[in-house]
Amino acid sequence: MGRRPMACPGQGTGRSASMAGLAAAALSVVLTGALAGCGNSGTSASTGTTPSATAAATPAATSSAGTTAPAASRFVAIVEPFDPGHPARTGAAPATCGGQSTTLAIEKCYDAKTENTDTQVDAAQLAAYQSASASQRSTILAEDSAWLAARGPVCTKAYQGGGTIDGIDVAVCLLDESTARLDAVKGITPPEAMLKATDNTDPSALSWYTTPEGSRIAMVDTQGDASGGAIIAWVIIGGADGFVINPSQFYFSDGSFTDHGVIQPPSPSFHRVAPGTEYQFGIDYTHLSADPNASKGNGGYVYVPGTPVAIWQ
Repeated sequence: MGRRPMACPGQGTGRSASMAGLAAAALSVVLTGALAGCGNSGTSASTGTTPSATAAATPAATSSAGTTAPAASRFVAIVEPFDPGHPARTGAAPATCGGQSTTLAIEKCYDAKTENTDTQVDAAQLAAYQSASASQRSTILAEDSAWLAARGPVCTKAYQGGGTIDGIDVAVCLLDESTARLDAVKGITPPEAMLKATDNTDPSALSWYTTPEGSRIAMVDTQGDASGGAIIAWVIIGGADGFVINPSQFYFSDGSFTDHGVIQPPSPSFHRVAPGTEYQFGIDYTHLSADPNASKGNGGYVYVPGTPVAIWQ
């Protein structure tokens, strides 16, 4: 793409209650809260084998010496809210989910893919846990628990349109969250995320980027301005650790041309978005008309935490 986004320091890791707030986000910040449970009712298939993490999480788990390990020291595997009663396990899933014949079948397909991904998360975390010190084990268990507790509310917060499409959108979101988590625990840097820019405030039209920590980021092109630029509403949903906003990480990039824009009041600088809550802020990109590469159409609005990078075009 010929783009060299500049890494900015900082910590960054949808229909909200009123989607009209998205259009106004460029001029004022809208803060919405209320954690919500994930309403996905699909049940994944479970015809495969149970991962090794399952055995380590059972009451019969034993230490290398053959004695029963104290309950507090046992590894705790992921238990899916949509497939409860046992740790995540590998099962059959269709190659593609969108082509399934019913809404429920589509949800089940994504649930199965999520559970399969979570077995890999468990395997990676169990390997780290087995070689960790007591304090490190406590940290692993606490981080896993916090991430899983936040995953459902994060996805539910992103999709509150009230229609049947919400269930599918939430199921897709759960898979995105687990995929980002798997990359994080395995130390994998995913490729640059290419997302679709939009001026449509319908939650299903928004393209969300999932950070390794589980926060979600989307953008809405709310309006142009007198300078020929654009006012962008950035939408953040905090993951398990929340999300601290550094506006310099959100800018327009097109090759060597960048436009960091003008932050709309009130300034969101270093505001912490709490887990499971949504926050919106606006940036007016006033110099887009000066982009020498505008005719090529390769530019986009970028979130750059360092790595990885997400760009909405």
